Amino acid sequence: MSKNLTNEELVQKAVITADAIASQGRLNAQQSEKFIDYVVDMSGLKNNARVVRVTTDWEIDKIGIGRRAAMPAAEAVNPSGRRGITTSKVTITPKTIIVPVEIGDEFRQENIEGESVDDTIIRIFARQLANDLEELFLSADTLGPAVLEGDIKDNGSTTLYIKDNYLALMDGWLKLARGANVYNAAGAGIGPSVFSGMKKLLPQKFQRNPADLRFITSTDLEQNYREKVSTRATAAGDSALHSAQQLTPYGVRLEGYPLFPFNPTVVQHITLPAAATTVTLGFMPIVSGSEIVHLQTLDQTPTAKLVKDTDYEINYTTGAINAKAGGAIAGGADVKVTYQASPQCLLTSYMNFIVGISKDITIEKDRDIFKRVNQYAITAKVGCNFEELTALVFGKNIGESV
Repeated sequence: MSKNLTNEELVQKAVITADAIASQGRLNAQQSEKFIDYVVDMSGLKNNARVVRVTTDWEIDKIGIGRRAAMPAAEAVNPSGRRGITTSKVTITPKTIIVPVEIGDEFRQENIEGESVDDTIIRIFARQLANDLEELFLSADTLGPAVLEGDIKDNGSTTLYIKDNYLALMDGWLKLARGANVYNAAGAGIGPSVFSGMKKLLPQKFQRNPADLRFITSTDLEQNYREKVSTRATAAGDSALHSAQQLTPYGVRLEGYPLFPFNPTVVQHITLPAAATTVTLGFMPIVSGSEIVHLQTLDQTPTAKLVKDTDYEINYTTGAINAKAGGAIAGGADVKVTYQASPQCLLTSYMNFIVGISKDITIEKDRDIFKRVNQYAITAKVGCNFEELTALVFGKNIGESV
């Protein structure tokens, strides 16, 4: 009788070995399922999102009763009406991503694993793919944040900026959540008042199953709350300090996502009028010195950012920004402002987070005889959305202190 294999062992045996890649390329249905299981298990998505394995249709059914179903009953009288089920769909727009890998001959020959190093490295890249997908689903913004070229490209500039085209693929959950029920903490630190304010904003019909609800935030903000609870001279305080027991403010699980940023990156496209006329950004306070200001035309050509107090002025407390007289945009301009905002938190059912991953996954292998490298490419289609925005509360402008 064979032993029960872990997901990683299944991946090693059935999906990403060099021999399997060389002979197949496109994964079969069983291999795709195992690969998706592996990626999900390696990320914060496990038990905190609804993962849909897509074949062809990226429209996902949702079923609900749109209005009251009950009515008065009278003996021997046929009810005057009937209640039906209203159906609608959640649309996910799939985006294709690729993970390119090259493994040089000299490295393969000199490392202690020899030829099998290809398999090990591919598994490492699969684990990295899990992290990259979590980052995409959380932080993506189709406006495309400005980033240092060297932060995302090997040998890139450490002083010039480009548009992050990976995060520009789609709008992630933190961007989509701005259209939900918004709770403005106005600088209040994470604690009972913030959790209570958010919970009160969640419509009652979505609070029927508290076990399904989640406060989702960064691990650092979760730690801030844990530290606050630990100061209490109670059993709960001792537990918060000395164990990893789940915190449940007002009966709702608090989950810290490892890749949920403590200070989320926000990108806005705004028109700055002539000098001294201010425009207020959407989140405040802004992390001091975190802003990166460019013209909206920023793309893949490395470009210097505009200079604070020379080209523009900004108030980090109020979020007000304006062009500066004598600067490069003194006459007004359409600009991209990328900045770090105060901590954020989401409240909803974990089933409201929807991830779509296509079962049509390819892991292909090639050989460049002139460079003397083995080349691999993992390709997949992915997307994300919320099933119901009205079932979500977006908490913003939360204080950083404990």
